[in-house]
Amino acid sequence: MSEESRQSLTEKIAEIVGENNVKNSQSDLLCYSYDASLSAALPSLVIHFSHTSQISPTIKLLNEYKIPFTPRSAGTNLCGAAVNLKGGAVLNLAGLKKIRQIDTQNKIALVEPGVVNSQLQEELKKYGFFYAPDPASQKVCTIGGNIAQNAGGPQCLKYGVTCDHVEKLEVVLPDGTERIFSRKDPGPDMVSLFCQSEGTLGIIKHAWLKILPIPSKIKTITCFFEDIENSMKAVSAVISCGIVPRTLEEVDALSIEAAGSSLTTAGAKAMLIAELEGDSEEEAQKIEDIFKKFNGFSIQKTDDPEKREELWKIRKESYPALARIGENVMVEDGVVPRPNLPEAVKRIKKILEENRLRAGLVFHAGDGNIHPNIVFDQRDLEETRRAKKAGEEILKVCIELGGDISGEHGIGVEKRKAMNWRYDVETLDFFSKIKKAMDENNLANPDKKIPVSLGQIEVLKKDFIDLSKEAQEIKNEIKLRKEKGIKTIITSKNKMGDKNGARYLSCARLCGIFDLDKENLTVTVESGITLKKLKQNLIKEGMDISLPEDDISLGAAAALKKYDNLRYLTLGADFILSNGSLIRLGGKTIKSVSGYNAFPLLLGSKGVFAFIISLTLRIKNPAFAKEEIIKCSQCASSDFSKDPILVKIKKTLDPQNLFNPSFFPNI
Repeated sequence: MSEESRQSLTEKIAEIVGENNVKNSQSDLLCYSYDASLSAALPSLVIHFSHTSQISPTIKLLNEYKIPFTPRSAGTNLCGAAVNLKGGAVLNLAGLKKIRQIDTQNKIALVEPGVVNSQLQEELKKYGFFYAPDPASQKVCTIGGNIAQNAGGPQCLKYGVTCDHVEKLEVVLPDGTERIFSRKDPGPDMVSLFCQSEGTLGIIKHAWLKILPIPSKIKTITCFFEDIENSMKAVSAVISCGIVPRTLEEVDALSIEAAGSSLTTAGAKAMLIAELEGDSEEEAQKIEDIFKKFNGFSIQKTDDPEKREELWKIRKESYPALARIGENVMVEDGVVPRPNLPEAVKRIKKILEENRLRAGLVFHAGDGNIHPNIVFDQRDLEETRRAKKAGEEILKVCIELGGDISGEHGIGVEKRKAMNWRYDVETLDFFSKIKKAMDENNLANPDKKIPVSLGQIEVLKKDFIDLSKEAQEIKNEIKLRKEKGIKTIITSKNKMGDKNGARYLSCARLCGIFDLDKENLTVTVESGITLKKLKQNLIKEGMDISLPEDDISLGAAAALKKYDNLRYLTLGADFILSNGSLIRLGGKTIKSVSGYNAFPLLLGSKGVFAFIISLTLRIKNPAFAKEEIIKCSQCASSDFSKDPILVKIKKTLDPQNLFNPSFFPNI
């Protein structure tokens, strides 16, 4: 860009946000060249916002001048997602911090993106409510950043991650147009797609968040262990018996030592913290019995708020304590299925030993999310190299054990390479197509999340379930139809033949139930099985699922978005695009934020984007399960064929309109 054009753009933006809110001095640019990761890059412009109405006209100007932009609030991101790599504009949204409404009757809070998580919590507390997502940085991180990364935290074990608490979003798309997306919209779930998108699909303007009544009683239980292996066995035992604690956290010996708490017990190599809600003494006693079974000692229990806070000190102070014993701390973030935690820790310890590094291991143990906090000195180039190498090896371990390269921190810049290990070229290309459909000019936080070059690094072997014979036949048939230009009507009925120039293809033969994992509380199920048959089979095995005994197939229930909680229950999905590509998302981990949160696009899509092969679902042990009300969706049969965003996505994923072509007749 010429200096004249740059000056013209700056003046026009200043007319929108005010002259004092457009910064391009070297000192200002340096302040916004980094986040909490090791990445840094100098932007050419920093734009501060004081009102949400300023976002759209600013984005339109940046589009006119083809300037890439990166949203930022508190800059607590640990993977470089808030670093502008292309010398464009950093959009500072931290000033947009109004809590616009707290509606206790409908249990909704309406907030701007710069609202700090803990400030929202404090305000909600006045009304007897709380917001469930509680990331470790909640005293400084913002709601906009939490949504962009799909942040978690200790309480997500019981309540789910950020995405599960966002009811509606007002966003500014990469071209500057504004849209409101709601869970109640007809068709695919666009709210979920924006959660976890790291600012690459648009900017959050307002968010409608689900809020919950503060529990009448919370009991905290802490326990020390002589070895970390037994503590993790205790974690698996707690979860598999059917108890879902509010939190189930763990810290290792170095973290305990660094925190220097008076609670520390001699000989402790690990500590577990569990929290329960309500008055159930039976659950508390069961957890205590499990801890003792695995040689836990110095067990403490309390429901007194001040004493509870004291019991949490070691966990909450572990990171700052480690920061005090080293110049730098690299916070890694990986996730594995819960039963694989002991093996993951064993391998991580070996990696640290081989690279001559110290690290405090902190876990969201209940959901398998591991945070090795690696202590190093960034001024020592050799030690920094070893720290980065160890971080990469740890991510590879997570993949090899059936997990993912991020449970809650995201991908940003620093894990793009690891995306090549995690996903094959077809799935990475699928992510790229979503980005292309939403951001044709590639201006919204470009070069984040998706590797710049695809297919140049070998994909690591992951323990995927092989496609059944019937699923492989369907994949081959779809590929053949693509080559011949034959259009397909996807159905769950045993239909054959043609209709209006399109040929039926049924999922009715896909009835397999695979990998029922009682310890991990997951099951993988093909799309043709009915909910009734699935539930009956699980009950025979002593398990259950939060779905009714319905004669509808699992695939149809998803494609029609029949039940609201199917999105929450789904941890992984295998589906086939119209070109025959097999896309495999998620898996057996409770959290996974490595790619776009794309499966919800298929919920309510009526088969226009993909053919669903199988889903990996959360199940439950009914022993301690609470009764649930399963709600039918209010928008299952609505038309979404004229939505311009969904038309773009359809054209990108299925340019020949091969799947269910009558729904989008003009493509």
